[in-house]
Amino acid sequence: MTSMETLLATSFEKKFSDFVGDAEITKIKNSVFEQYDMTLLSSIKDFEKFQLITGQVLGDGGTPMIKKTLESICSLESKSEHVVEIKDESIKNAILASFEDDVKKQILDIAFDYPLTIWEIASRTNIESGIISENISYLISNGLLATNDLQDSEHNKKYCSVIDNFSVKTEGDEFHMYVTINEITNADPLNIIS
Repeated sequence: MTSMETLLATSFEKKFSDFVGDAEITKIKNSVFEQYDMTLLSSIKDFEKFQLITGQVLGDGGTPMIKKTLESICSLESKSEHVVEIKDESIKNAILASFEDDVKKQILDIAFDYPLTIWEIASRTNIESGIISENISYLISNGLLATNDLQDSEHNKKYCSVIDNFSVKTEGDEFHMYVTINEITNADPLNIIS
């Protein structure tokens, strides 16, 4: 699983219904659960499984629907540097909120160089465990901390920061955000829209 899959998963799940009907989404959810014992969101974080099931349910129409959904959320700016323009407002807001908050930023910095368990991240701070737990949960649920192995138990999962850095550009009333994906967990980001 790549960092990009984790970052985009929640928004992808919400936007996918703009391009695919409820009946098809229900079939995809059921197939994902039957074949892999996963939720739709979990399968999006393990994108190859999601692509396979979508192709089985939608046939030749699956890949174009996935591409349209991805293009509504982000666009790949530089594959060699893993730079992506984020179009989805909820992702932009989560990134800005996380980098403006001292606790969340500290967690992201701690988990930047190599994957750590939640307990290892918490032990490297001097912040109350309840506050750390709440902030780690926020970062995971917003896709800003990724794990390499979805099969590990929660106790053994190792997380790392998804974003290396980000920049913001404004053009008139338009606000553009570009992120560089942390390459620790990356294989080949967004190969579906290349």
